Amino acid sequence: MQRSDSDSDKAFPTEGLLGFIGRSPTNPDFDEWLGTLRIRHRPFTAEEDEYFKRDPYRAGRNAQASEVDEVERHSLALIYDAKELYWSLVAKPDEVPPLDPGAFILREVAFFAPGFQSYRGFDGPLPAGLRFGQSAAEAKALLGEPVARRNVQELMSLLWAPEDWVLNASFFDGEDDLGVVHLRRQNIYDRRMLGTESMPPDEERGDPNMAINALGRSLVGALAAETLAPIGWSAKLFDFSNAGEITHYMPSHGVTLYVGEHGRPNSTLTGIRFNRRGDMKSAGFEGRMPHGIEFHDTPTVVEQRIGRRPDKITQAPDTGSYLWTMDGYDLHVMFSLIDYQVYRVSLFLPHSPNA
Repeated sequence: MQRSDSDSDKAFPTEGLLGFIGRSPTNPDFDEWLGTLRIRHRPFTAEEDEYFKRDPYRAGRNAQASEVDEVERHSLALIYDAKELYWSLVAKPDEVPPLDPGAFILREVAFFAPGFQSYRGFDGPLPAGLRFGQSAAEAKALLGEPVARRNVQELMSLLWAPEDWVLNASFFDGEDDLGVVHLRRQNIYDRRMLGTESMPPDEERGDPNMAINALGRSLVGALAAETLAPIGWSAKLFDFSNAGEITHYMPSHGVTLYVGEHGRPNSTLTGIRFNRRGDMKSAGFEGRMPHGIEFHDTPTVVEQRIGRRPDKITQAPDTGSYLWTMDGYDLHVMFSLIDYQVYRVSLFLPHSPNA
């Protein structure tokens, strides 16, 4: 990407850092480069944490937190992903990932302006010729019209997809003061959203009405076994003595089943959730979902697929959710406001009047 030429030789070597996106911090060259800038932190697995034997849960939380390195000295953040997950999302069909050692890959870099939280301000050149303090209009003059505009973490944020990248820019004071820039490579959902990568053929992805047809059915019956066959359903694996959720298929297929809630029998399927790849450490659901919803859809596209506005909209700092009351079930769609795409879809039976 283009970078500013007006910065001094003593400024942070941004181009060098961006060249390591997609590489492991245990790669000798990357490790040495980080060391020269006194960036000592490296992500680690739960098994590598000092608390693993005494408290595996705490070790897991520590490991998850280690994947984000907020480098206060340079007013930036290095965001890592597990290597297998990263390349399953980012690699193009003909791309061969580098043979880096280690369990993690640098996925994303964030740059912070002076005054953002407690940061003194990143002092190097920003990607694409951007500079802190410029307006959204000036950023558009450099990058063109953005792919999306929305509020993230209470800041107005614009998203661009230049070349093979995704760039998010967030502004203070409405649109007048660029304060945060995030940069990462495009993943499969970005490329599908942009129309540069095709979906697998529908005939290879199963019945889009799988969830609708299974809701309200007994999971010990033949119809449920046939309907849920794409995820490998087997009632013999489970004890239906209690209501709750079945997460067995979530890691491998991105599907969670909810049974016996709201006064219904414990073997009745009362809800089903689909996660996209990477969400909750899932391999992701690859089949078709009701109403033609896809994980690369924007909120606007989902509304078009349903044909009307949601009955309820909820927004958190970096996520949003839409709820529709449909004929016989509730449809809940969750979005990442950062990616501006769907990441979770759920269908639930309405509460039983006898519950």
